[in-house]
Amino acid sequence: MEMDLEELIRSEESEGEKRLERALEIAKREWGNIRISLKLCGDIGEFSDEDFMIGIIDEDVIIREPEKSPTKSVSFYAPTFYPMYLIKNLISMDEKLEEHGYKTVEALYVFIELVTKAVERLGLIGTFSMAFSAGYASVRTGWTAEKGLPVEREIFFKMFFKGTKKNFDWEFFWTSVGEKLKTIFDRFLAWQNDQALYQREVRPKSIIKPMMV
Repeated sequence: MEMDLEELIRSEESEGEKRLERALEIAKREWGNIRISLKLCGDIGEFSDEDFMIGIIDEDVIIREPEKSPTKSVSFYAPTFYPMYLIKNLISMDEKLEEHGYKTVEALYVFIELVTKAVERLGLIGTFSMAFSAGYASVRTGWTAEKGLPVEREIFFKMFFKGTKKNFDWEFFWTSVGEKLKTIFDRFLAWQNDQALYQREVRPKSIIKPMMV
C-alpha cells in the first residue's frame, strides 16, 4: 500500500531528523578535537548548534527541522554558500574517515565552518577568522578552499610546516601542533589589531606600471 503525501512528509522529516542528530554528534566530536588543538590560544568552550544554520539538503528537498539559528552563511567570506551542506559534509566526512582520514574535501569544509566559529570566540573576526580557518582546514586535510585572503592562507600554511616536511596526519593533541597554532593565532591577532604591522608583513607591495599613452 502506497503512503499518502502526509505519511511521506512525516517519513522524510523523521529521516532528516535522524541525520541531523548524527551530524551534530560528529560536529561535537570534531569541535572537541579543535578545542584541544587550540587550547594554547584560549578556551573556545562547548559546541553550540546555535552558532550554525542547521539544515539538510537531499536532492531538491531541504529539511530545516529543527532550525537552530536564524543566521545565514552567504557572504563572500562564507565557507559554503548554502550552509545546510554542513550537515551533508559532516556525515560524508565521517563515512570516509576510516579509509581516508581527514584528507577529504568534505573535511575541508567542515573544519572551515567549525574553526571560523571557534576563533571568533577567541577574538578573530572577518577575513582574519576566515583565513585562519581556511589555513587550519588546509593543513588538516591537504585540500585548499578559496576562502579568506590567499596571502593570509599561504602564510598560515608556511608557518605551520616551517622546518618540517608536509605531513597532514598529525594529531590534535600533539604539543608541537598546539604550539604552532598558538604562534600563528598570535600573528593573525597582531595583524588584526595593528594595521601598520599588517601592511608591512602581509600586504604585497604595489607594482607601479608605466601608463601607456
